[in-house]
Amino acid sequence: MLELLFIVALIAWVVISTLQYLAGLPAAPTLLAAAILLPLLASWRSRVLARQGGIHFVRSRRRPLPPERFYWPGTRRTLGRRVIMSALLALLAWPLALWQPARWSFDHESVTGWLAGTIGIVALSEACAAIWLYVRASQRFDHLAPVAVGWLRRGLYRISDNHEFLGEEPLPRQKRARESVY
Repeated sequence: MLELLFIVALIAWVVISTLQYLAGLPAAPTLLAAAILLPLLASWRSRVLARQGGIHFVRSRRRPLPPERFYWPGTRRTLGRRVIMSALLALLAWPLALWQPARWSFDHESVTGWLAGTIGIVALSEACAAIWLYVRASQRFDHLAPVAVGWLRRGLYRISDNHEFLGEEPLPRQKRARESVY
């Protein structure tokens, strides 16, 4: 119990130290706006992207129907391009937003900081939404896709020997009877 208390205190100390460091930065208002707006914009954009791409099955628990399976390769490429472009835009905008932080004045540096922060927030939310949608939709077609998720599932399967990590159907009756002994 004492170890758990120590771990919780250590994590709390790291979080508080990080927040104090971020609050001392000149770009703290931009980072605070990003922390608030990013989840909201990403969830809204994921719904819009699912509707535009015709992959409504991501929100439901049913398996994809044949027309959705037919459109998935094209939608997958579109989502991949969207992730790359928005991630590049975010990688260009965030250093500028941190270098010229936004202030409450209307001078050139402040306006540049507000624009860069806005572009960074929107681009990062677009990238997060597209990545989330890509992973969710890929999981509906193949439980071991994308590759990183497949590696994690195979590793967890090897550690625990539990078929649920591989996303397979329940075991056949003979194997279930044999494993119920353990």
